[in-house]
Amino acid sequence: MLLDLELDAPAAGAISVGATLAGFIAFDAPARTRLVWQLLAAPAIGAAGALGALTGEPGVLAALTMAGFASVAGMSVAASPRLAVAGLTCVLALLLGQGLSLSAQQAPEALLLGAAGVMLQALMSLAAWSRDRVAEPIDLPAGARRSWRAVRANLHPRSPSLHHALRWGTALGLSVGLYHLVDLGQHGYWVPLTVLFVLRPEPDQTVERIAMRAAGTVGGLVVATPLAELIGRYAVADAVAIGIAAAFSFALLAIEYALFTAAITAFIILSAHALGQAAEQAAGERALATLIGLAIVALALVLWDGRRGRS
Repeated sequence: MLLDLELDAPAAGAISVGATLAGFIAFDAPARTRLVWQLLAAPAIGAAGALGALTGEPGVLAALTMAGFASVAGMSVAASPRLAVAGLTCVLALLLGQGLSLSAQQAPEALLLGAAGVMLQALMSLAAWSRDRVAEPIDLPAGARRSWRAVRANLHPRSPSLHHALRWGTALGLSVGLYHLVDLGQHGYWVPLTVLFVLRPEPDQTVERIAMRAAGTVGGLVVATPLAELIGRYAVADAVAIGIAAAFSFALLAIEYALFTAAITAFIILSAHALGQAAEQAAGERALATLIGLAIVALALVLWDGRRGRS
């Protein structure tokens, strides 16, 4: 983030976005495994971001691209939790590529800076590997075969994984189309961002996440908004606070979703303020986008699972 602020580039924030995305990849794994996953996922993340930059306008194209891409990526839940996180991260890269509305001239610079952020995370994993001697066996061909067999076995009408992938993709496509129709400021893509993290394969878990997302968002806004106003004039203080918020986000993702939401909300508000938007405006947009996203999740849950229950 400090590099982003000091560069003052047109694609400001791309380095920290790339580092954030790569940080989610295999976050639960030993350092060597994490490094391999990050290096393998980097081209897919970059390709998804490039596709997003090319399909951000018009809204119909953006919505259809998101629905199709997310439906395919959503099938990763059939393979393994780690691959599901990688699939989610690629969809997130597409979402950001669409939502940031980069011009054709800015897109190459953004992708280059984003790749630099990914490599920073990979370098951190490499450094951690030098002292972390915990190792998992890595057999890439065998893992790829297992994943493909698992996905192929779930390509049938009664598969819960297929149901989730189609529901997830449809809800994300709808939310992308909605923020193109409704003026939600420069962060309309926060609507599908909510759908991305909240809509889960299990209905009970989704309902729980709706409540946790709402509570965590409020908590993050309450902490981050005055903090951003207080330290917003100091680049180093901004970078430190944003780094701490990101660290808590990664640490809490697998522990408590409400706390993760509070941390990632603080990260987003602090980042938006550091990059030039008033913290209060960003907080208002975040609250409204989260509310709309949660409404879409609830609608998808009621319509999809209600229809399945009647069939």
